[in-house]
Amino acid sequence: MADSFSQMLFVGGQACAPGPELAHELACFRPGGFAPPASLEPEARALLARLDQALHPLPEATLRARLRNLAEIVNAGVANPLPGAALDMRCAALWVACAPLPAVVWEGAVEREALRAFRFFPSVAELTAFLQARSAPARCLVARLGLLLADMERRARAHQRQARREAAWHAARPGLLNSSEKRA
Repeated sequence: MADSFSQMLFVGGQACAPGPELAHELACFRPGGFAPPASLEPEARALLARLDQALHPLPEATLRARLRNLAEIVNAGVANPLPGAALDMRCAALWVACAPLPAVVWEGAVEREALRAFRFFPSVAELTAFLQARSAPARCLVARLGLLLADMERRARAHQRQARREAAWHAARPGLLNSSEKRA
């Protein structure tokens, strides 16, 4: 199960994945269950920040160039290539459909995977679904990190509330010692 969270993702050409301890914690984490170790919080926050950035869409010019490159490579490798004008129209439709897709879908060997996936030139819906599926591991990891960090924050707030209640209770009873004070 931990393998699903230790899968290597690439963000900006660099590997981006949780360390072994965080991957294990993410795999077995259940909100409200056992408390995750506080030592994992900095790594989780750093990873979440990198992945949040990778889930933003590409700039328009970069997206148009990537889509055109992908369409030309797929067009060259399928059994029914589109002629020039039809390919231009398909690229325009792809740009409209793919504009909100996250940047992480373009990481790695997207062209190679597309050539393996399509025997015939894909429709806009097929190519968009193919690209969107590439972002699923990152979106899953972001959701899981968000749950983990929210649970850590909830537990920290509950601990602070309990400490304030205990301090107020002991302040109202000056002769009693709280559990953290040593008895003489």
